[in-house]
Amino acid sequence: MTCLTAKTLRLAVLTAGLLLCGTGAFAQNAAERLAAYEYSLSLGDPAAASVFLNDREARDLAAGEDKASALISKAEALKDLKDLLAMPWDGTKANKLSQALSIRIDADKPLAGAGVGPEPEKLLTWLEKYQPAYPRSKKETVKNAIRQWDIVFGTMTAVRAMSWDQATLRSGQGVTVTKEAWAAMVIGERNTIISQLMKQDPAFLVYDDAVLASAKDQVALQKSVNRVKASGLLTPAQLAQLSGKTLADQAYLLGNFFDGGAAKGNDDIARIHAARDSLPKEVLPAQQRALLGGMLGPAVAKELAGTRAGNKVLAFYAKEGPLKIEIKPCDGKYSRYDPATKTIVLDSETVQQYMRMKGYTADSVMRSRAQVAEIAKYMSPAVVYEAAHQMQDTWAKNRGVYKPRVQEDEIEAMSLEGLYTNEKLRKDAAFKNIMDGSRDLSSYASKRVAIATKYKKSGSKGFANTVRQLYFSGLPSLDAAAAQVLGAVSEELSRRAALTPAELARADAVNLTLPEAMEMTPEELAGSVGEISTAALAKIEGDLSALGVYKDRYSAADKEGRKALKTLKTGSAGGTHAPPIL
Repeated sequence: MTCLTAKTLRLAVLTAGLLLCGTGAFAQNAAERLAAYEYSLSLGDPAAASVFLNDREARDLAAGEDKASALISKAEALKDLKDLLAMPWDGTKANKLSQALSIRIDADKPLAGAGVGPEPEKLLTWLEKYQPAYPRSKKETVKNAIRQWDIVFGTMTAVRAMSWDQATLRSGQGVTVTKEAWAAMVIGERNTIISQLMKQDPAFLVYDDAVLASAKDQVALQKSVNRVKASGLLTPAQLAQLSGKTLADQAYLLGNFFDGGAAKGNDDIARIHAARDSLPKEVLPAQQRALLGGMLGPAVAKELAGTRAGNKVLAFYAKEGPLKIEIKPCDGKYSRYDPATKTIVLDSETVQQYMRMKGYTADSVMRSRAQVAEIAKYMSPAVVYEAAHQMQDTWAKNRGVYKPRVQEDEIEAMSLEGLYTNEKLRKDAAFKNIMDGSRDLSSYASKRVAIATKYKKSGSKGFANTVRQLYFSGLPSLDAAAAQVLGAVSEELSRRAALTPAELARADAVNLTLPEAMEMTPEELAGSVGEISTAALAKIEGDLSALGVYKDRYSAADKEGRKALKTLKTGSAGGTHAPPIL
């Protein structure tokens, strides 16, 4: 390749960018542009990354030289980083940004090869070089997000002593962290240390939104318990039973005192019922969960019918197979989709919480069609949300492409749910009453209403930013996932290119197959490239080198949903039929 100076390389990138914008007076040849891209990407230039991704001729040349995937990996990672930081971040979202950055900036991530990481402070240098116009407030938020020492521990100390599980300071076996050691840690390691400090000092709770929210919920529950104890509703014997008990045990006993029944207008008792554990008669055993899941299928279908989003879901199941619902624990989630069984799983605890709030028991639900219909109405937004995931999974399998779970999937799923919930709140008085009565007590109901409200009031970009920032900051974007996988796959395929045919055949004989690789997350795949067959790696590399296929699908779904929402807002009678399946 022609030897080019740094000045010439920068000029090549600039001219290539002008050309693609339609303003360039001349163009270097593809070889010169490719050399310029390689140089600029190694420096972490996000502008060069965007230009390269749109320069088909240079990308084709890179493919001929077997370095397209490596360059695309860096370019996608830099573009993703620029897009991420362009969102409206402030101090209230610093912990979400920390999650987002921790999955992008690490020793084994593509950004490290572009000079951004693995040391988190390299991001600050990158910001000053490529985004100098960002306001000071955003830069301070980034410092908080990467857990800069001076932000976490202050400027007056370079050492922090702490206990770590059994290694306590009191026993003389505590752990000491220095500012110098902190500088070499990645964001995930820093957050791990902070999580230990949270156990010892409440001041550090501000670095974990979930822990902080849980602590606030516990404070609110304690206040409700205290007010009920002071209300005169309890007998001396009941008060004696509560004495000395933990907060969780007090809430459980109070639920038993009030017979697990509905709150009947007492907000404190309602909060206690929502927060406490279920009484034995309120627990759905496995057999009853199976029966309830079967009953919810047709009941939910009835709820969905007649709504724009619901009709789309029903049209999908009419074509691809039955709507199958199960009730099982979902490990802290409200629902999940199981691709192996093509089943939507609704969280049993979320269902049981609703039963507690309404005063229902397992037996009463099994005997009452009305109670089953009510639960179906309550959980129907979650079914729409998971149905979107099933549509995505079916689309990928039908096309035979590798489709990692990414933020764009959640944007699409939450958009469909938001469209559905908006229409139900508008047209179904019973649904609205259920959500209005539950949103202050149940995080599930609160989130459903919040998503619907945000979807209605925000444009496509604003809603997408909300999903990326508030709900799925720890999930990679499509660009970030592709960058991570392509970087690892490209490096592994380059290594295998040096093997003899016999060596390659022996390795592939025991390596994982394409179907096995297609089920992996980006993190799993990138960490297992050495154990995956060459043909599978080449297939996945090809899929993720053509992201337009995925982005076209997401874009079509967004336009379809926004059109339906506009029709809903204007009150048009049209559009109640099922939209076409993508």
